[in-house]
Amino acid sequence: MGNELTIEFEALPLKRAYPFLEANGLQAEAQGIRASKDQFGSYTTTLKRAKVVALLSSKGLLDAFVAEHWHHGASEKGRAIKRLMRIYQRWAETGGTAPEGGDQDDEDAGSEFAQEEDLRDYLAENLHVLEDGMTLWPVGENQEAVEFVVDDTNRRIDILAKDRDGIPTVIELKVSRGHEKTIGQSLYYRARVRELFKSGKVRIVIVAREISPELRAATSDLQDVSLFEYRLSMILKRV
Repeated sequence: MGNELTIEFEALPLKRAYPFLEANGLQAEAQGIRASKDQFGSYTTTLKRAKVVALLSSKGLLDAFVAEHWHHGASEKGRAIKRLMRIYQRWAETGGTAPEGGDQDDEDAGSEFAQEEDLRDYLAENLHVLEDGMTLWPVGENQEAVEFVVDDTNRRIDILAKDRDGIPTVIELKVSRGHEKTIGQSLYYRARVRELFKSGKVRIVIVAREISPELRAATSDLQDVSLFEYRLSMILKRV
């Protein structure tokens, strides 16, 4: 039931974005984004990246930045950029939300997923690494397949996908260790998806850095549940 997933990840590099903005006459804007404590849902550092993309786009500098510092931004038909733009637009439409706690900055995290949001964003853009033919679930205009809301208490599935056969798939992510309580949460989400989409079958995929023995045992007799442990591959580039 368990599988190992190797991830090569390159988020928008904020350490290169700030100097790039400053070199192009946007010192005040760069400083404002760097110091920002804004939060949108669970997005903190990802919101900073979204602000950078929106600013670069508005100033006609996005293509130059991607070419010089973020080649991943041009891959997958620019899906990483489109996702960051959607996050920015949603945040701007709400007028922004102040964080209740401090920002857990992941700028110095290197190739590590310092926050679950980064793992979620990567997999949302690269579902094929889990399974060939897996894509985001098609949702309505005012919905998102990422952080898909399942009830009126605002509980959210990390990623709602569909496999190559069109079967809904609940994807739950744990940036560190997946414990047995994860399956209880996932089973509730599966029940809600069955109800919402009148689907007789719904799969569950759990991705964590480490799957605990208790979680393996708790899922051993459950059908349509897949467990993945991920490891990160660091990419070094001479500059």
